[in-house]
Amino acid sequence: MPMFAATLSSAVLSVVAVVRRQIVAFRNWREAREGYAALCEMDERTLHDLGLTRSDLRDATAAGYFGDPTQVIAARAGERQGRRPGIATTRQLSGPPLVPDVGAALSRTVPSM
Repeated sequence: MPMFAATLSSAVLSVVAVVRRQIVAFRNWREAREGYAALCEMDERTLHDLGLTRSDLRDATAAGYFGDPTQVIAARAGERQGRRPGIATTRQLSGPPLVPDVGAALSRTVPSM
């Protein structure tokens, strides 16, 4: 009987994991659709400020109903800004830090053991 209980609990946990992944996927899909709908409601000037055009929004629908149109839109905006899609950019900041480095001061005042 313990073997049956272990197998049953393993099966239940597997089903729960699959259901949880489906729920997360559905939430992500819904958020992407809501973001796309918000972009569609924007005027041309706002889209231009974001680096997008109305045709970019139309092209994003080629992702299909279950696809993520925001990935296509993000790639288009990145192309217009001179980046390759999928490559994160980092800005090099110069000047003094806004937050003092308190860790360095503490390491000098704490005696070592």
